[in-house]
Amino acid sequence: MKKDKSTLVSLICVLLLGGVLAILAFTAPVLTKAFIEGFNRPAGVFYPVVTTFYCILPFAAGVIVCLIKLLLNIMGGEVFTKLNVSLIRSISILMFIATLIFAVAGYFYMPFYLLGVCAAFIVTIVRVVKNCFAAAVLIKDENDMTI
Repeated sequence: MKKDKSTLVSLICVLLLGGVLAILAFTAPVLTKAFIEGFNRPAGVFYPVVTTFYCILPFAAGVIVCLIKLLLNIMGGEVFTKLNVSLIRSISILMFIATLIFAVAGYFYMPFYLLGVCAAFIVTIVRVVKNCFAAAVLIKDENDMTI
């Protein structure tokens, strides 16, 4: 029962994050301008920040969708499946693309280099989890064939 609650909490967090992402899709320029003015940043960072955000947006949305599908599968009792391995692989690919975007964007606004390093670290963790899931699927398939 505790496991179900944990998965439900994770799903709620992902849905909230998806909602925040949707709101940011419409408010990013206004919030970026307020950030620049509020923290006395150079006005020239506006376009690199907003452009980078909108370049990252579809990949972030893809990660949210994959996470929702993954958590729903887990809640349905389907944990170690090829579909879940595929979803985790998709998350890592989407995060890797975001890492590349941050690496390029860092040329225009240096803090993006830090975000790129963080994203690369997350990609590494997700790849390790994907490999664990893939190994578990193989073991599960072997056990299912054993009488």
